Amino acid sequence: MYIGIGPESKKRVLEEDAFSYACDRIYSGTEEEQDVAMQIFREAENFHLAALELVEWFYSGNWIKGDD
Repeated sequence: MYIGIGPESKKRVLEEDAFSYACDRIYSGTEEEQDVAMQIFREAENFHLAALELVEWFYSGNWIKGDD
């Protein structure tokens, strides 16, 4: 589970929902966020690795990883 802090406080995202939640937020996010996400997918060896990297990047800011 990812637990939001700061501006994301009170938000909780289950591990199995992490990728779809990140994609939804990026889709409605800033152009810069969308550019970073596209760069991750362009540079990844395959979709699975891109998804893992996207989740790692998205939750590296205002999130901490907690227990489910």
